[in-house]
Amino acid sequence: MSKNILLAGASGLVGGHILDVLDDGNSELTLLLRNKLQEKTHLKQVVTDFNSLDELDELNNIDEVYIAIGKKLSLFDLIYLKKEKRKDFEKVDFDCIKNIAIYAKKLGAKSIGLISAIGANEKSRNVYLNTKERIEKEIIAMSFEKVVIARPSHLLGKRKNEEISVLISVFENITNILGHLMIGPLKKYRNVHASNVANSLVSKMNNTDSGIHILDFDDFKN
Repeated sequence: MSKNILLAGASGLVGGHILDVLDDGNSELTLLLRNKLQEKTHLKQVVTDFNSLDELDELNNIDEVYIAIGKKLSLFDLIYLKKEKRKDFEKVDFDCIKNIAIYAKKLGAKSIGLISAIGANEKSRNVYLNTKERIEKEIIAMSFEKVVIARPSHLLGKRKNEEISVLISVFENITNILGHLMIGPLKKYRNVHASNVANSLVSKMNNTDSGIHILDFDDFKN
């Protein structure tokens, strides 16, 4: 069935893969992003800073929205985010995501897919994990008919126009090996390919189940 879909974050790692899955010609797809993608000129692209969405007049009613935006952080930031960086981080990972969800709701969206993170916990002292669950709860409270939240651990894959740093490469090599030792409750902390996350999120959004759905490692299939 053809749908009108809004995708925020198509230039990111997971967002790019979500775009690859959705860009099949079967639905009306609109991209919400800061800079246009030159290789996707056949799609409707709306440029915004995500802070003034109510001023946009390019969009019509939509059926569902995917949100895959987030402030780029280093491995050290994920462990401890310095106070001077927290405002900018929360502006993107909380305020902007909330703004997009509210805007999509106004446009008629019934379903929402969100990229979050494993370990999301509003009671955590870790700013990253605390913010992730707080925005999840904000989204759920908006009463969409269907909410699908993907909670991946470290994402594998090459970002467009960006080289993988030596530190990240070493980290991934080590954690890929250690991942085989992670079983039971620890399995969900294994590294996962961004394409698997995207495929699973879209697949879940496309089925007929309503309600709230949380996806983690076991749900991320090829």
